[in-house]
Amino acid sequence: MPTDFIPSSPHKNTAIILGATGNLAFALAVVLKGLKRHNAPLLQEADIIIYYQNMSQTVRDALNAIVPCRFEEYHFPHMEGMLPHALRDYGEMTFVRYECFRFLKHYQYALWLDADILIQGDISAMRQCIPHGIGFRLEYHNDCVRVNFIRDIEGYRMDEPHYNAGIMALSRALPGDRDELSDWCYRETARLAPSLYYPDQGILLLMCQHFNLTIDPLPEKYNCEARLGRGRLKKAALVHAVGHRKFWKYYYFQEWFELYREWVREGGQPCNNRFAVFTKLHADRFPLFQAAPDPLRYPVKFLRYLLRALFHCKY
Repeated sequence: MPTDFIPSSPHKNTAIILGATGNLAFALAVVLKGLKRHNAPLLQEADIIIYYQNMSQTVRDALNAIVPCRFEEYHFPHMEGMLPHALRDYGEMTFVRYECFRFLKHYQYALWLDADILIQGDISAMRQCIPHGIGFRLEYHNDCVRVNFIRDIEGYRMDEPHYNAGIMALSRALPGDRDELSDWCYRETARLAPSLYYPDQGILLLMCQHFNLTIDPLPEKYNCEARLGRGRLKKAALVHAVGHRKFWKYYYFQEWFELYREWVREGGQPCNNRFAVFTKLHADRFPLFQAAPDPLRYPVKFLRYLLRALFHCKY
């Protein structure tokens, strides 16, 4: 997928890349609004590129109205052979991050941002944290590369440290042919599909070993998990709702909800959790319940969500 993006002006040295299907447009909107609110200087230096699937022109226009974006439709060619959980939990769009390396042909920096994040501070200095050209946040547990696979992969050091690839920072300090890095990730994903547990993340970590790339650990403030304590969350510039515990069906974060509600009031496509109890009561017309946890599955979490919303708790 060798699409070349040329910077929209000579002042644009950074590509910010996101990807999502149309049903997650609301999450992209929150990310874009967070960038606009907290990162105006960065946006003066950055182009935003959104890879998408099943997203109407109307929805793309609404996202583009928040901040100017460039859109590219994406299809991943190697889903055959993936484990059932990978097909269910990740889908094609998780592999968009393989495209990020190509942007270094025309941009000095490339930043990959997952859609399940809240930007609540300045993330521009992330670009200065990667002297070797590639950075991820080190995982919290003493896990290793092995956890990304259902078996050890011959020829690789499976006991190397494990990194979270939900936020990735790249720069031109990264050695080698950037197209080859992307192409290698696609080839190895196809070859190792039956062995992948966290599919793209595992491939990226093997890629770093294969090409002898040094990973720079990103500070926690640029990829702080939403499950952590209030003290750490307050210091974070970027909060990440990893796994199945998303802002829109598990947590109440005041700023995320404010930005989501703003998007809905502007006529943006709402979150559709499809929780039967809200549909039956017609409560899913309201942003508060569109983004709420399932009260049948998480009754305590749902009550906590309502209380935090009532008192406008930040976390």
